[in-house]
Amino acid sequence: MIRSEPVGDDRAGIGAIKSAKRVLEVLELFAERREALGVGDVVEALGYPQSSTSTLLRSLVQLHYLHYDPATRKFLPTMRVALLGSWIHDRLFTSTSLNALMEGLHRATGYTVLLGMQNDIYVQYIHLISGTLGEWYIKPGSLRPLCRAAVGKILLARKPDVEVLGLLRRINAEETSAENRIRPNDLFEDLNRIRRDGYAWTEGAVIPTNGVVAIELPTPPSQPPMAIGIGAANSRVRAERDRLLSLLREAVHPYVQSRPAPSL
Repeated sequence: MIRSEPVGDDRAGIGAIKSAKRVLEVLELFAERREALGVGDVVEALGYPQSSTSTLLRSLVQLHYLHYDPATRKFLPTMRVALLGSWIHDRLFTSTSLNALMEGLHRATGYTVLLGMQNDIYVQYIHLISGTLGEWYIKPGSLRPLCRAAVGKILLARKPDVEVLGLLRRINAEETSAENRIRPNDLFEDLNRIRRDGYAWTEGAVIPTNGVVAIELPTPPSQPPMAIGIGAANSRVRAERDRLLSLLREAVHPYVQSRPAPSL
């Protein structure tokens, strides 16, 4: 007997395929247009219902695949999208891509290289290369406390104190362990040092045995702020902090003055 209508799990499967298809079509549309697009632009180009288009685009913003500009009410892909396939490009061509930058830091140190951006009250590692020493494994997409991780502190240091205080209140409210709550004075002392020196350094702040040194990765206004760091065992980071910091600064130096996005 041939079924003419999908039922049960078949409908769920078809729905999942339809959703995946729409995500890819939206990303392909951005690749074709090479400009920021509003909900209406996507609806007109792809013929989707406006309500589901708006929901889809905002979901991609929450996942940090799109950036939303409230002033223009338009969306633009983030570098997280570009990183999905950048490794293929890097295999075929010599480039100064962000992925190549991170690979270079990894080759020079053997340590874990982390790229993060803010996701609400957390820092999310949108791309990373695990160290060769097996000391530390982090899954891409992992979330860490914004005010404790070195990469997160770099992002906080860019913000006005009023905004930082609001985030800290929310972070402390979510923290179930009283000993992990951070006092405002302690955080601002740390952030002021980061603003002065241009880097963050933590030991055992998230994982007791591991430390990270991090700096800001210059990005254009169309992209969310990002930070890049190198992580390893506390003793290694402590002993090699100056060298790791020098490598990080050298790696991002080509982008500091003009602050463009690394080519992808």
